[in-house]
Amino acid sequence: MFGIGPEELMLVALLALLVLGPERLPQVMRDLGRVVGDLRRTSDELRSEFLNADKYLDRVPLPAPDAPKPAPVAAEGMPAGPPDETPFDREMREARERLRET
Repeated sequence: MFGIGPEELMLVALLALLVLGPERLPQVMRDLGRVVGDLRRTSDELRSEFLNADKYLDRVPLPAPDAPKPAPVAAEGMPAGPPDETPFDREMREARERLRET
């Protein structure tokens, strides 16, 4: 566990008991456990989002290779990008333009 042996862990627990006292230590540990649990749930959600991102791409219909590409459409007054711009590139370009406006 992070390279900490049982001796070091007992030393940290003893220092925490001395600093916090027996009244506050259980509540601090409970709050710490909640925070660690929330972080673990959040990391699990992010991991599943990243692992399932390709499934979203599989649902997006791809145009036929010989089909003409649609003309780029400017969104909300934004200038249209190059004709071979991907949706991700368009989002990044629009985000950069929004940041420049602020």
